[in-house]
Amino acid sequence: MQNSLLKQTLKLGFLSIVGALLFSGCGSKYYFKPEKNVEGSVLYDGSSPAWISSIVRNGATLLNGQFITKHAEIPDIRLSRDSKYLNQTEEHYIIQHKKSLVLINKNTKEETTIELESIPISASKEDNLIAIIFDTNTIAIYDLKRMQIVYRQDNVPAPANNTLIASPYFLSDIVVIPTLDGKLIIVDKVSMRLVRNIVVNGDKFFNNVIFLEAIGSRMVAATPKRVISVSPNIINTFDANIKDLLFFEDRIFIFSNEGEIILTDRDLNETRRIKFPFAHFSATNHGKDIVVLETQGYMISVDDDLQTSRIQRLPKPITEPTFSAAGKIFIGNRFFNIQ
Repeated sequence: MQNSLLKQTLKLGFLSIVGALLFSGCGSKYYFKPEKNVEGSVLYDGSSPAWISSIVRNGATLLNGQFITKHAEIPDIRLSRDSKYLNQTEEHYIIQHKKSLVLINKNTKEETTIELESIPISASKEDNLIAIIFDTNTIAIYDLKRMQIVYRQDNVPAPANNTLIASPYFLSDIVVIPTLDGKLIIVDKVSMRLVRNIVVNGDKFFNNVIFLEAIGSRMVAATPKRVISVSPNIINTFDANIKDLLFFEDRIFIFSNEGEIILTDRDLNETRRIKFPFAHFSATNHGKDIVVLETQGYMISVDDDLQTSRIQRLPKPITEPTFSAAGKIFIGNRFFNIQ
């Protein structure tokens, strides 16, 4: 009887301690507070026609059907309902409408609709070829001259993804297509055969490639957990909890979910990092300085070597979607110019 009573008492005591720990954990949430003086405030530089409704790596669609390109342009075009902007070329805007891709000629506004079997969520075009990523994690290359798919590869479904889905990349005689499960599929443009399969990271969830860019002979790609730098001779890697990246010819800036900005060379050798405790980065850009917005309502500017920083207050905390374009950061229906 005494043993039973003792066990009951210990059990109740243990549950009370666990409950107290859970309650205290849920109640303590830390927010970014600048450790140095805030150097004044910044005001919005302008407004866009409507609020942002959806974002991809190369653009944002607005609630009124217009869209913002990566060049910060807002064309006088209104998309039909259930359509999203994906990408552009010199001649066309690439639009997703249900299970179709729509090419809109920039000059004539003429539309070409390509019916597909699944929902395209990312696409790039060069000449007559369109490289496509579907929501099923299938990838394909569509030939406009032949009006058919000339390359297709099914991959393991990956339903949970980061919204910043990288676009396919046409590079010389190959097409590099990122997948939703953390791989780069490299296809020869002439033979339409698989050349190489590069695994960026092998995690099962939220592991899509969120960044893909090539400068010269160097290609940099990233998932939310790993960055890789691919040269003709070697692949280098860098692990972090990644929010976003900026890639220049000789340096890479990694923005982490822990409020760090990490500077590496193009081989991903770390040269310096700076931390803003409890900061939650929202959008990154670059002009004279590297600029990043923090959700509690701050603009953080750092120099290219991460030696100096400046913090300014935004008009209000960031609660709306943000999109970073050339020379501008859009927030909701407003924007900042980045000098």
